[in-house]
Amino acid sequence: MRQRLLKITKPAAIVVAIGFAYLLLHELTGFTLFCPYKRFLGVYCPGCGVSRMFFHLFHLEFAEAFSSNCVVFCMLPIALVMCIVHGYRYVRYGDGKLRRFEQIGLYIAIGILLVFAVVRNLYPIDILVP
Repeated sequence: MRQRLLKITKPAAIVVAIGFAYLLLHELTGFTLFCPYKRFLGVYCPGCGVSRMFFHLFHLEFAEAFSSNCVVFCMLPIALVMCIVHGYRYVRYGDGKLRRFEQIGLYIAIGILLVFAVVRNLYPIDILVP
């Protein structure tokens, strides 16, 4: 069980460390990454605005975070709960397989993000554009 815990916490710690380094870099210099879809194709991807969303969440500015990327903002709590439950099940029981409802939920989330990407580019409503 300890090996499984280390196997799952090391990558998570690396992702969190990179996220905090990026946050610190942004706070100190104002630097942000650009979206290659927007830069080269001229369209918004489903993830456009996610960096700004996390910057606003860090400052507890929930309305601004929602306006940066409303779909990812709404999906984030569900994704976090699913990751915690799946991680617990893996560490405790060694079961790394996704359950059927988790697979269906993942496909639904991907579908929602794809529809969101199309809609935000066809109908540039203020709440959909980051």
